[in-house]
Amino acid sequence: MSECRRWDGHRLVWIALGLVLAVAVGFALSQYIGAVLFALFLYYATRPAYRRLNRHLDHPNIVASVTILLVVLPMLVVVAYAGVVALRELDQFLAASDLEVVRSALEPYLSPVRQGDVSALWDALPTGTASVGSLAQQGLPGAFGRLSSAAGLVFAVLARFFLMITFLFYLLRDDWKLRRWFVRSVDHDEAIVSFLDTVDDDLEVIFVGNLAVVGVAAVFAAVSYYALNFLAPGGTVVGVPVLLALLIGIGTLIPAVGMKIVYVPYGIYLLGLALGTATPLWHPIAFFAVSFTIVDTIPDFFARSFLSARSGVHMGLVLLGYFLGTLAFGWYGLFLGPIVVVLLVHFADDVFPDLAGALLAE
Repeated sequence: MSECRRWDGHRLVWIALGLVLAVAVGFALSQYIGAVLFALFLYYATRPAYRRLNRHLDHPNIVASVTILLVVLPMLVVVAYAGVVALRELDQFLAASDLEVVRSALEPYLSPVRQGDVSALWDALPTGTASVGSLAQQGLPGAFGRLSSAAGLVFAVLARFFLMITFLFYLLRDDWKLRRWFVRSVDHDEAIVSFLDTVDDDLEVIFVGNLAVVGVAAVFAAVSYYALNFLAPGGTVVGVPVLLALLIGIGTLIPAVGMKIVYVPYGIYLLGLALGTATPLWHPIAFFAVSFTIVDTIPDFFARSFLSARSGVHMGLVLLGYFLGTLAFGWYGLFLGPIVVVLLVHFADDVFPDLAGALLAE
């Protein structure tokens, strides 16, 4: 009896320690839940490519790095190129309007862009901007505070990006170790292992489909904008349809706002051209109509659900997971919502009937 009590006491101590550690880790992860969930999404979306490459190279570190670069690097290149194109368009807009004062203030940045000299543009960033001391001498209110806020924002974004890349790298490389540890911990329980394997497979199908939506959205946007340019009388509506389509595809990965973060600013830019130059006013109206009714609707709702329907989860539930997840949990609900739906569906199918039957039998 004393041995049993001593063992129960030891077990309670270990359980208490485990709970404390779980709370500490959970609290730390909750502060960066968005980065963790985004890494989990990219893990499932890129895992098939990683495993296919690893079968040929058989070097986990290199394969994980290559897989991440194949996903992240093209997006960064497209965004950087879009920034250069945006500066060129801004230069043309300011030259055609009555905003020469603004154009002269931005000249240190616009001149390298016109020459296509990226290194000169990079050199102009620290030199073409007033220092903190000069801003203070000019008496600009809150200059130091604004710079500090901007620096804090940049640091927070970079920290979350590094955290996301770190999680993604080690999930791709060491997921089999995590699975082996868990299977041993539950003593190879068939019901638990089967439940988690089914959830794991369905999440892979859903999130691979989510990444495929990037390509579908880009194709829909490119075709739509080329068609708009072809049908529009008297000139081109969308000046860079391919680049804009690629940015819209990448924008589908941004929670809550999605591709609107791309086509809404571009539509506002077209509206500014219409108000400040001879550009027809129907150009921004037609652009917004095509973007909202075709580009934003079909890929984001129908294509996402259709690609996710190959899993064992009902297509309507997947769509509700995306929609209600964002409403209930905020921007990271775009990734958390489908996870909750998959867990709920398989719990209802595989676990709840046995629990209900056992309770009713008693």
